[in-house]
Amino acid sequence: MSERTQVTYGPPAKVKFEMEMITDTAGCKQSGGSGASGWGYNQSNIIRCGEEVYAMSWRDDLTLTVFRRVGPGQWEASLPLPPVPQNGNLLVDSTGHLHVIAGKQASYHVVFDPPGQVKRFTMEQYATAESRFGASINAKDQIFVAGGLANMTWYVLNPKDGFRPMASGVLQHEKHRGYNMVIFNGAEVHSVNSDDYFIKGDQYPNQSVTTRDPQTGELRTVETPRGIYPVLNAYYYYCPDIFKSPDDWRMTVTSDVSDTFDGTARGTTDHQDIMLDAQGLVHLTYYENRQPSTTVWAGKGQDQMNSSVYHAVGKPGGPFTHFCVGKAFNSCRVTQTPDGRFHYLLTRGGRGNAEGVWYATGEAGQWDRVSEPIRLEIPSRLWHFFVNMTRSGGTRAPVIDCYWTGAYSQNSNEAWYGRLTPEG
Repeated sequence: MSERTQVTYGPPAKVKFEMEMITDTAGCKQSGGSGASGWGYNQSNIIRCGEEVYAMSWRDDLTLTVFRRVGPGQWEASLPLPPVPQNGNLLVDSTGHLHVIAGKQASYHVVFDPPGQVKRFTMEQYATAESRFGASINAKDQIFVAGGLANMTWYVLNPKDGFRPMASGVLQHEKHRGYNMVIFNGAEVHSVNSDDYFIKGDQYPNQSVTTRDPQTGELRTVETPRGIYPVLNAYYYYCPDIFKSPDDWRMTVTSDVSDTFDGTARGTTDHQDIMLDAQGLVHLTYYENRQPSTTVWAGKGQDQMNSSVYHAVGKPGGPFTHFCVGKAFNSCRVTQTPDGRFHYLLTRGGRGNAEGVWYATGEAGQWDRVSEPIRLEIPSRLWHFFVNMTRSGGTRAPVIDCYWTGAYSQNSNEAWYGRLTPEG
């Protein structure tokens, strides 16, 4: 692993933070899925296109709905999209048309036409990738989609041919890896993912999962076979030209805690975000907690105060310089405003039940110095936190558009929009 530098904190930044509820009925019907508002921290749920802002959540726990902000606290909703086993990716193209990549193995593509509305759409099914997929759109409105587990299976949709596939491929993994986040920039592709495999064994605990019975509404507990998910590595992939050299994938291990694994107890890591800045540099964020844990997911048995979030910066393909942005955090989104400044949105606490969100900012090139993180006031614990991203076609704006839901199995029926305006 590369040497990692602890950042120096400067004075806290001044910021205006406004929020409003999008809906309080998301994921509430319990029709056989998870009963939540969304799933997959690797996917995009909020996007800005000029002055338009769109969001997406599950209407119930199997069908997605897209929302358009029509005024402060006012959101119009689309009709439900076809049922899906997991959340989708919200994209916008250069003409302002909204797109959704969703369905089993990223198998359907929705286009809202005309732009600027969420009432009328068409759907096509021309290609499949795999589960735990991510999607990105380039300046030519070509869409790259990649999913995993045993493989990173990918395809590219061509806008000049009705968004039919123009390229596809499969990259074999040594072990299962999932939750792909991708960037499609011209013909180059960037992707990040983490270990996502299961080890069975009598020495491991059962995992107890509590869900509501879709027929009775009563809580029930289901136990899985004995085993653990040892998430010991996070990875970065780079392909310089997906059209000319579709098999030229170069992989870098960005985080490695495998030395903590003694066969039962181990630490954990996870990729968190990927961003391409206005200067063409790649930014990765990931977290580590090296405290040994024997629970099915290591994070469930760890003290979250032992977690650290890292920010890695480098040219396309690497190498990367790594910085520790903060301790006691385990999630981080990074974005850039038109003035060149970088903004970090960090969360603290267990996945699905984070206790809050913190904000910090820094100048381009001064990666070893950021403002002291300040806590943003939100009404409850939360699940995943999302921001508008240029990799999804989003407009880079002086405000940062945010989205989150309440905590998993608690108030995740509440979907929220936040607008963060840096001051000074």
